[in-house]
Amino acid sequence: MPRLITRRGLLLTGAALGGTALVAGIAGIGYLSTVDVDGLEGHVDGESAVLNAFVVLHPDGSVVINVPRTEMGQGIHTGLAMIVAEEMDLPFDDRIRVDFPTEAHPAYSTWFNVLQVRPEEASGPVVWLGRRVLGEMGFIATGASGSTMGLWHPMRVAGAAARQMLIAAAAIRLGVPPSELTTAAGVVRHEATERVLSYGELARAAAVLPPPDDPVLKARSDWRLIGRSQPRVDLPAKVRGAPVFGMDVTLPDMLHAAIRHAPVFGASVSGVRNEARVRSAPGVVDVVLIDGRHVAVLARSWWQAEQAAWLLQIDWSATGAEAVDSAQLAARQTEALATGSPHDHIDEGDAAAALAAPGATVIEAEYGVPFVTHACMEPMNATAILHPDGRAEIWAPSQNRVTMRSGAARGMGWAGVSARETTLHITMNGGAFGRRSDHDVIAEAAYLAARHPGRAVKVIWSREEDIGRGLYRSHAAARLRAALGPDGLPVAYDALVAAQSILHSMGGRNLPVTPGPDGDVLTVEGLEKRHYTLPNRRMRSQHVPSHMPIHFWRSNGFSFNTFFTESFIDECAQAAGADPLAYRRALLRDSPRHLAVLDRVARMAGWGAPLAPGRGRGIAIEECYRSVVAQVAEVTVAPDGEVTVDRLFCAIDAGLVINPDQVVAQMEGGAIYGVTTALMSAIRVERGAVVETNFHDFPVQRLANAPAIAVEIVESGEPPCGAGEPGVVPAAAAVANALFAATGRRLRHLPLTVTETIGARRIRSMLPPDQA
Repeated sequence: MPRLITRRGLLLTGAALGGTALVAGIAGIGYLSTVDVDGLEGHVDGESAVLNAFVVLHPDGSVVINVPRTEMGQGIHTGLAMIVAEEMDLPFDDRIRVDFPTEAHPAYSTWFNVLQVRPEEASGPVVWLGRRVLGEMGFIATGASGSTMGLWHPMRVAGAAARQMLIAAAAIRLGVPPSELTTAAGVVRHEATERVLSYGELARAAAVLPPPDDPVLKARSDWRLIGRSQPRVDLPAKVRGAPVFGMDVTLPDMLHAAIRHAPVFGASVSGVRNEARVRSAPGVVDVVLIDGRHVAVLARSWWQAEQAAWLLQIDWSATGAEAVDSAQLAARQTEALATGSPHDHIDEGDAAAALAAPGATVIEAEYGVPFVTHACMEPMNATAILHPDGRAEIWAPSQNRVTMRSGAARGMGWAGVSARETTLHITMNGGAFGRRSDHDVIAEAAYLAARHPGRAVKVIWSREEDIGRGLYRSHAAARLRAALGPDGLPVAYDALVAAQSILHSMGGRNLPVTPGPDGDVLTVEGLEKRHYTLPNRRMRSQHVPSHMPIHFWRSNGFSFNTFFTESFIDECAQAAGADPLAYRRALLRDSPRHLAVLDRVARMAGWGAPLAPGRGRGIAIEECYRSVVAQVAEVTVAPDGEVTVDRLFCAIDAGLVINPDQVVAQMEGGAIYGVTTALMSAIRVERGAVVETNFHDFPVQRLANAPAIAVEIVESGEPPCGAGEPGVVPAAAAVANALFAATGRRLRHLPLTVTETIGARRIRSMLPPDQA
């Protein structure tokens, strides 16, 4: 088998060679290197010709494109495959197959997402840190709307390099200079002699050639795929029911486990009063205490395990949080806004002096949001097996290989077992929204597998466990203040948010070192309003701890801070006697990119056209994940207070868009997620425990009363930006502002309505006191 360079040699020299090797180093150590085939370092194995870490060719012309990001319904396998196909001159048809690579090759690292930098922008110490630390750790995660941002450039170069290697192989075969050859539709053509060689014919010869130092990328004018909507590569298989989600994993002689977690977070198991009865239930194989904190029932089927788990009579230890309720938690946040010692994030100019100036017109408001959960359609699950030879395997719909591996190690460690090696299989995800980047369910499966070596164990959380005993977005409160100048525009802006630190809570569960709680950047996302021209600006945050476990949630701090800030901008406009759109246009006078998006959504919605009584429009804009997104909501409020969001308009500048249909779908789905959170989602705490248990009391938006959504993409010269989360971000503020326009009532706390049934949502302040 040909061997051009060892893996170790490539890793140590990748960024020092210049040209493509330098770009390879930027992308996370050598993404043009070979991938291991059956544990061997080489380029050809049987019928597979591995051109680089992303491209595998076969003699029949079929192509495997490795896409190292979890497919969660966001269409990333299609978009990233399109990039490679574009640069390779491949037709985007059924000859292309997308694989999620099981190997943690450094080429697939997401270190640039962690450092909030695109690979092509990285240099100096940033490259060194990513390459030498996170890259070699195999840090591969899907989140932060960063898949296309992070892999756009590496996959372009990989595709271009593969194409150039195929041309070089054809030049040798035909005995002509490479400059006389062209490519199109998966073939190399020599125009002078009309000879044509397919990529499949050239695959093995191309794979043994060295990658080019400086592959030439296609000019934008030559693109035939990028920027044009393509059908999703996973759609035909999904129609057939072929893709494997975590819930679909089935192995011989598999055990199934149902879990019971403490109703009050942090409690331990004091005892199980009826263990013998549960063990005698039909199909039950074992009853297991996990790490002293959870109880698992193992049976021959999950339904048998779940039915037996209903019988469990568990005594839980006291935690000190048994008297805590939502009102107390909210009071702590309000107190923190008034008496805390906040962390300073931004202090530009002198906002405090401008607010205290004699005669200043000061606008002040406080806002709040509750805890919410993720409510993924596919429940939390994982499957694990500890083989007799000491190897472990894990199957899970995970977003993060690192936490997946650490969860496996932690779970087996609880059982006193250390696996010789652990193979990770990341399946398709039935929704994730940040939830599947924690290792909790994986650790449970690993522990149970260690207790039953040689048998696979699948753990599934019931919907009740997921909603009532899961992970949450922090509740939050904010106090916003502005001093208005003679023209009604803010001369000072002061923002303080009180919330629980996401990084502190997440890190304490998943990382060897827990980040400090103060100054969490995720807590203040969307609070700074950099795009608005504000002469004096201050931004602070206050960590308010609770016993509730907090985790990443689709758009994190943006999900509440944009509701706070864009509602507040409307309040400032009202105080100034200005139209909300005109007011924002004045604030965006130095931000042409944002102004273009704002103007587009206003045109889409027909801003300014009269509406019937009881109807209103609201607008909101945000920059998030390098995209700029604006939305207008149209609502109708009936005399009894029932609310309907009739239409929602969305304009987004997501930079260069690979697959427009994919971006539109993400905006639509994000908007629905945002409207759900605005109108109905809340996690309440009573006696230390979560009240909600399923979709009857934690409702989500249904098709029957979903708004009509229109999306337009605003073109710009930016590289690809994020699209997975921006659709969520402005929705709550747009709806709240529309409700004010319709009713004259300013609602500053989410959810904006009280939900009596799945289909009836009424404004709290319009209900009789005994119903509010």
